[in-house]
Amino acid sequence: MSEEGESEVTIDARRFAGVWANAVEVEAWADEVTMDFIRMDPVESRGMVVARVTCSPTFLRTLVDRLEGVWQDWAWRSASPAKEDLE
Repeated sequence: MSEEGESEVTIDARRFAGVWANAVEVEAWADEVTMDFIRMDPVESRGMVVARVTCSPTFLRTLVDRLEGVWQDWAWRSASPAKEDLE
């Protein structure tokens, strides 16, 4: 059940596991941005696009803001001493 003001989002069982990417290519035009998420082979210099996402520049700004927040939270937690070290 979703909280008030939130949309209910579902995911197809085939896509539930997600995909792994270790590279991204970004193309931008006046009215849209396309991001190709790529899984590069660690041995050979070749890769496969595992997801392509096209969005508006406005949505991209929202995505960047949210990713920056997640990154800052992760960096703060990973740099903080463990609770056991404080005792």
